[in-house]
Amino acid sequence: MVLGAFMLLSIMTGVMIANMAAKSGGVPKLPDEMVLFLDLDQGLTERPQAKGFADQFGPSEPSVRDIVNMIDTATRDERVHGILARVEGGQFGMSHVYEVRAALKRFREAGKFTYIYSTSYGDAGGGLSLYYLASAFEQIWVQPMGIVAITGMSAEMPFFRKVLDKIGVQPQFFKRKDYKTAYENLTNEEMSAENREMMTRLVGDIREEILKEIPADRGMGPAQFERLVHKGLFPAPEALKAGLVTRVDYGDVLLGTIREKMGYDRDSNEIGFFVNIPHYMAGLKHEKTEPGEAGHKARKPSVALVYAAGMIMPSGGRNAAAPVFMNSEVAAADEIGPAITEAAEDKNIKAIVLRIDSPGGSPVASETILHAVERAQNKGKKVIVSMGPVAASGGYWIAAYADRIFVTPTTLTGSIGVLGGKFATQDLSEKLGVSWDGVSWGENAGMWSVNTPFSESEAARINVMLDQVYDGFLERVSKGRKMSIESVDKIAGGRVWTGKRAVEIGLADEIGGLENALDYVAQSLGQADRHALNVVIMPEPKTAIEKFLELLEQQGEIGQAVQWQMSIVERLAPALEMMAVTGNRELYATYEPLRLE
Repeated sequence: MVLGAFMLLSIMTGVMIANMAAKSGGVPKLPDEMVLFLDLDQGLTERPQAKGFADQFGPSEPSVRDIVNMIDTATRDERVHGILARVEGGQFGMSHVYEVRAALKRFREAGKFTYIYSTSYGDAGGGLSLYYLASAFEQIWVQPMGIVAITGMSAEMPFFRKVLDKIGVQPQFFKRKDYKTAYENLTNEEMSAENREMMTRLVGDIREEILKEIPADRGMGPAQFERLVHKGLFPAPEALKAGLVTRVDYGDVLLGTIREKMGYDRDSNEIGFFVNIPHYMAGLKHEKTEPGEAGHKARKPSVALVYAAGMIMPSGGRNAAAPVFMNSEVAAADEIGPAITEAAEDKNIKAIVLRIDSPGGSPVASETILHAVERAQNKGKKVIVSMGPVAASGGYWIAAYADRIFVTPTTLTGSIGVLGGKFATQDLSEKLGVSWDGVSWGENAGMWSVNTPFSESEAARINVMLDQVYDGFLERVSKGRKMSIESVDKIAGGRVWTGKRAVEIGLADEIGGLENALDYVAQSLGQADRHALNVVIMPEPKTAIEKFLELLEQQGEIGQAVQWQMSIVERLAPALEMMAVTGNRELYATYEPLRLE
């Protein structure tokens, strides 16, 4: 075990050094004329997602905010003439798309061109959110054998109650209240009336947003576009005839078209004017380090941007390094709370923006974060919330006291409620011939045992706990939103709302993305807009080296040999980080991303 770990760490150390050394070199100057290349194959993410370990030390995928910032900066950059986007897959949440669409519209209003290319928009279905993004581009290109799949929306789930009954597992879950339906597919055989009502409303709200935006983008009426949705799948020639795409052709033809727009021969191999996002961001950063720029940045009002992305838990713990290997995130209260407190105590930080993309989690952890928000407000700092795709249950709890809440039309929020319970596997054990025995002290000592159902006494205590959490949730929303508890209860009960509805019923204040929230903060500070702010992400994102060392620290069982090598890596870390900052040659390779098939 120790020898294997020793060899693995030796390889990792060598890879790190070789990777960093390969990146050493100067930062290339941005071209005088540019077309930005937007590779969206990985979809849209709330925060930069760590890659697999082998390429952990290369550039991470840009976040939604990175993309929006890049587009907005390019809108004001006279060197940038247009944007070419390529997409073949990935996840596209409606809220994230909403924010990118808004930036693209600002870019187009500046008189700059936009093209998007894909071999297919959706393939076998599920392309509506992708097409929602594509429709914001001036030109939509698709490969001749491709399809456009705008098959609408379907909200369905499997129900396992009969299976659980058959194998002898009893799901015992209690909820506050009827619309808190998270475990319904385990306790029921079909959708409850409350769940069906809620899901019908959510799908209807999203339908309204789609029918308002896409037809306007494509120059057709809502009824006309809805007829196309009912048809669903369109081979490329049909999509062109229906007005869903601008042109059916190949990627190399599109590159030639853009070359001509930029004054080059369409059949040349010239692609030097294409600049990808990491290149553009790094080039701008380098330009801003020129003499005089640092002082200008220091004069801008500073605003803290704190992310709460993922399941809300008391601590990141061992899961803190999980995103290095998998697409998982934890919104850790022991990181977010101190970050808010640090921002509150920093006299240079004038306001705090809390960006939430979370389905909820621990009430205790949510309360920890909310308490930090309240303390910041007591110190005179305004806390503005920007909700991403989801800010529900605990995700709404932490937003309850915000001075202002921004949502996108399709943000899923609310879910003011609580649930809890367990599976009782007594019958399953009997079927398998497994018997359990033991000793206990306390009438409710076996409360969380899977071997027996809840007793009346245990169920009573569970319900006391749920009542306390639910009542506390109502009180906090009542206080933060300045509503009576009775009014909150009428829109709570576990109900999930879209952002559009949340504004109507008082759970949110304004429709808009993160950039709109930052604009609001800037104006409250006497500035024109967000471009006059120095946005400071807190806590500062961990570097690849820090993630690597953190991972190793969690592996104490692999012995002193690894600890010895870890000490070497720690000593090398400053030099490696310096090479990462001053090098990053990999960031500027634009040839491979320009592959259009």
